[in-house]
Amino acid sequence: MLRVVIDTNVFISGVLVEEGNPSIVIKAWKRTQKYQLFVTEGIIQEILGVMKRLSVNADIIRDWDNAIRKNAVSVVPTRKIEAIKEDSSDNKFLECAVESCADYIVTGDKHLRRLNEFEGIKIVNARKFLDILSRLE
Repeated sequence: MLRVVIDTNVFISGVLVEEGNPSIVIKAWKRTQKYQLFVTEGIIQEILGVMKRLSVNADIIRDWDNAIRKNAVSVVPTRKIEAIKEDSSDNKFLECAVESCADYIVTGDKHLRRLNEFEGIKIVNARKFLDILSRLE
């Protein structure tokens, strides 16, 4: 099974917008378990914080908090990575991916996507990841 880290922008878009590639990526995880999602506490807090800032209903935030904690694999990074200088908060996704030996980081973030790959971990957008998932079926 693929090991995947999803960054906040794809996760939030997938949760809040019914249509589109991010939504299909999230559904492929939550409904059909087509890949294994890895997170850190920092990633969870960022996702929930963005939902709060966007005034998402508290019940929905709680449901997603529970879903992530129940269905994703939580890791604690042992290595500090500083590969992205322009937005150092993006490094948490690299740290999670390295710690979990992820195959992919799925992101819409320009700083992460600019890397293309990091220590063998491919960095792709939601559309490309869906193409990869469809080839595995």
